[in-house]
Amino acid sequence: TNADTHGRIINEMIDKYVSKNNSKSAAFTSMGQLLYFSTAKFVDAIVGNSSSGIVEAPSFNKGTINIGDRQKGRIRAESVINCEPTKKSIEKAFKKMYSRDFQNSLKNIKNPYDSKGSVALKIKNIIKTRDLDNIVKKKFYEIN
Repeated sequence: TNADTHGRIINEMIDKYVSKNNSKSAAFTSMGQLLYFSTAKFVDAIVGNSSSGIVEAPSFNKGTINIGDRQKGRIRAESVINCEPTKKSIEKAFKKMYSRDFQNSLKNIKNPYDSKGSVALKIKNIIKTRDLDNIVKKKFYEIN
């Protein structure tokens, strides 16, 4: 999470979940832009309170569950589901996210941040044409 109120608590909860479900989940402090965009096609949704769910996710036809009001005032695509930071509200958002109607609507989402010739659109189009299955991992060389 960002340096928000209760961010440390949320990170601990995420780490606990990942440690119990490491075959189907992972947590990253930061993935970097290229890896983040490259993995976007493999996720069901973007969940949290980051601007990425508002600005970039619609370009990948992905839904966003936007928790809380950190992104208040930003223009949102129809793919963004806003919810309160409560268990009940988040569960309701997930039910909507996985509904057939909502999933079908994602195919035709228009990102309000895209415009003809925009950088986000160019990035999306480049990533769509690349084979991302064999991305080479960089090796670490320790220098003493």
